[in-house]
Amino acid sequence: MRDSLIPELEGVDQYPGHLEVQISLHLIFFLWGYIKNIVYAEKIRNIQHLQDRITSAIETLTRDMVQKTWQEIECRLDVSRATNGAYIEMY
Repeated sequence: MRDSLIPELEGVDQYPGHLEVQISLHLIFFLWGYIKNIVYAEKIRNIQHLQDRITSAIETLTRDMVQKTWQEIECRLDVSRATNGAYIEMY
């Protein structure tokens, strides 16, 4: 089993050939972490408060943030394809 390209995804590469899915998980992890940090910045009082916090956190996402994250993923995919999936440090 080859090493994961993204340290946060260690162990996810149990299904060889699904590199694109693994790397797109990076986008999901980024977005979830970003939203979670905003939502839980204050104590949640009830379910309605939680829903309101989630909605307002999602509204703070900009098109630019998502596009830049997706460009980073595309870059990683290009490198992975060029190296035939070999492990490479990316800074």
